[in-house]
Amino acid sequence: MSSEVTRAENEYSKKTHTHSISEITDLNVSLEKKADKEYVASKLEKKADKEYVDEKDNEIKERAEWYHEWTSKILKTKADTGWVSGCLDLKADKTYVNDELEKKANKTHTHTSFTTVRADDIILNFDLGSSAPLENPSTSVKDTLNNLDKSCRNIESHARNFEAYELPAMLDKKADKTELQTLKTEILQTLYPIGSIYTSMNSTNPETVLGFGTWTQIVDRFLYCANSSKETGGSKTISGENLPAHSHYIDLSTSQAGWHSHRFWDWSGMTKGKGYD
Repeated sequence: MSSEVTRAENEYSKKTHTHSISEITDLNVSLEKKADKEYVASKLEKKADKEYVDEKDNEIKERAEWYHEWTSKILKTKADTGWVSGCLDLKADKTYVNDELEKKANKTHTHTSFTTVRADDIILNFDLGSSAPLENPSTSVKDTLNNLDKSCRNIESHARNFEAYELPAMLDKKADKTELQTLKTEILQTLYPIGSIYTSMNSTNPETVLGFGTWTQIVDRFLYCANSSKETGGSKTISGENLPAHSHYIDLSTSQAGWHSHRFWDWSGMTKGKGYD
């Protein structure tokens, strides 16, 4: 209890008259600084006992030390990570080895025959040796293949058995595949420059056919010829005035007796000579 309250009680015991609480100086201010008893009690219920906390703390420390000792023993029995990685680097990948072995022929297997191949598919790659002639030899490709140490026997010449020295000259007359494709594209680009119109009866995109360009299909428009000022291209949406003069007629008849009516489109609002008659 504050000193003001104590002083008030002492004064009360000395005197016979009484004072109201509001007359005590700073009493409300002093009471505002005091904690509520029930609130303090509820908060204390949520706090752990100090001795209990100390006991659990010691228990946790002992358990942590035991786990540390046990983990150290386990780690000592494990291999060093760097050493294991080094050993693994020296090993071949199992999948890679199996794939490479699949590409190899069986050592004990012998071919008794083979499929006929074209001369275009054969690549000659052998050393002529120190005694090789200085001039282009006149030996044919067929004879060259048969005379190799590991030769292919019984080669039949179903085409012209050209001479080996003729091969470079013959190859010089052949067009390069890439050059042909480039030339084809350049010709088509000359025929169909930007702004060209490609006409086809099917729906295949011209880019698929020609191999170049970005093409946009003409929809809801039609082509028309150049006018007197030589202007070309573009499109035009027509109105009634663009239509040639024509007529619309209606012929109504009925087999029913009695009064009745027929509805039809009223053309009276159209202007004669502006595409209507």
